[in-house]
Parts: sequence; structure tokens; C-alpha cells
Amino acid sequence: MDIFGNSKNSGFLKNPLDTDLQANNFNAYNFTEVHLDELHDNSGTGKIVVHEEFNMTNKRITNMADPTASKDAVTLSYYENNFPAQIQYNDLFASFTDETTPISVGFQNLQLFVPRSFTCTDYQAFLSTGATANNYVVAQIRLNGVTIPQSAGQYAEFVNAGDKVSTTGYFTAGDLNLVTGDIITVYMNADTTASGLKIVFRGTI
Repeated sequence: MDIFGNSKNSGFLKNPLDTDLQANNFNAYNFTEVHLDELHDNSGTGKIVVHEEFNMTNKRITNMADPTASKDAVTLSYYENNFPAQIQYNDLFASFTDETTPISVGFQNLQLFVPRSFTCTDYQAFLSTGATANNYVVAQIRLNGVTIPQSAGQYAEFVNAGDKVSTTGYFTAGDLNLVTGDIITVYMNADTTASGLKIVFRGTI
């Protein structure tokens, strides 16, 4: 019998089908379930393209191969095992003087305690009130009592009188590896107006 209940030789589709079913400009609707070995476009060999929303009842895609191209989807296990490297920035910011008293010469009373290990790439200084002269600099930084070498052009410098933001400072030996518990102290020259010294140490974990 064919799928309409007619005799086998009536020319209609048979159930089960015994020849290929080719549909040109044919639409099928309201399937409850469809079980297929393969699914291709109407050429029989091309890939199916989803033009609109692809909605799955169980909200899962399974048995995916590992990706080979940049736009390939990945499984959760592949993503977790190949998580892209992320840069984790870490900054320390501290005051080394009070806000209003003009800075006096020498190592300042306030110290910075390093709360976690990280790599310090550079630093920058800030003043609440700028200095009276040009080229006022953070003269010396010590780590656990030992001076960190700096060369000309590497100091954090307030270039113009009255500047409140310095240039970026660097270290002669390159990045500074800080560890938990390190103590940073700062040496400054005296100035009649410069006050409120803050320094940020920037880097990555």
C-alpha cells in the first residue's frame, strides 16, 4: 500500500519509500519527530544552512569535534582545557605624605606594604599641591631598605612648576618582582609648596 492507503501500483508514494523522494519548492510543516541518518541541502550533498533562530528543546549540542577554524564552535570541556591566557593587571596606590604639609627632605614617614606578589612594570606620582620649581622628581625608591636603581630619564618627574601629575617612572634593571610583605619607602627632596605625595605602582599578576 502507498502512504495514502492505495494499492502498491497506484503511482503514489509508498510507505516505506522504495525510491528517492525529491521535492522541488516543497515545504513540510509540523513534524512531531524526524529521524535521519544524514541531512543535506536540496542538492543532496551540500550543507544545511540555518537562516533564522536555531532552537533546541534540550538546549544542548553534543558530540562536537574540536575546532579547526576561528569561527568553529567548541565544547565546554575544550574551552576549559584551552582557556585563553588573560592579562591580570594589578596596581598598588599609596600616600607617602599627608595632604597639606610641604614635603621635607629625606625618606618619608609613610611606607607601603605589598599585599600580594606581582610584577611591577612602572610607577607614577601625584601631588595635591605642585612644586615651586621645574623638574621635581621622586628622588629614590627603596625596597626593603635597598635602593632600586634608576637612571636619568627613568625618574617620575613633575616637569613644570605646579604640575600635579608626574611622568611615568621605570627601573634600570627592568620589571620589579614584588612579593607579599615587601616594604616600599620613598626619598624626596624638600619643596616649599609640594605636598600630598601619592604613588601608584602598576603591573601584572
